[in-house]
Amino acid sequence: MGLLDTIKGWITEPGDPDTEQDGEGYQKDYQNTDNVEGIDAFVMVMNPEHFLEAETICNHIKQGRAVIMCMEKADIKDRQRLIDFVSGVVMARDGMIAKIHPNVYLCTPKNIGVIEE
Repeated sequence: MGLLDTIKGWITEPGDPDTEQDGEGYQKDYQNTDNVEGIDAFVMVMNPEHFLEAETICNHIKQGRAVIMCMEKADIKDRQRLIDFVSGVVMARDGMIAKIHPNVYLCTPKNIGVIEE
């Protein structure tokens, strides 16, 4: 099971009819956005392949959402450009960017804190 599946397992609610459990007991979410009332914050999981997707990622950060960037599909030059560009937007918004796995970064705006244990 990959890191993104693990994180999705943490943020989905047990018993949700649009999720099913995998063999390890984690919930798999099939991106159900029908029932979002009462949810205050979202974590966006993005898999950018090209630098052109930086604008979408930055828009989520500017809207106060945390973004997990899984950069495994992007080539090395685009990875570095994405990290540089998104880092600038995150820092301008007083946010934080953290490497949580090789080629996976967590970008948070000012209103979302991250505590490492």
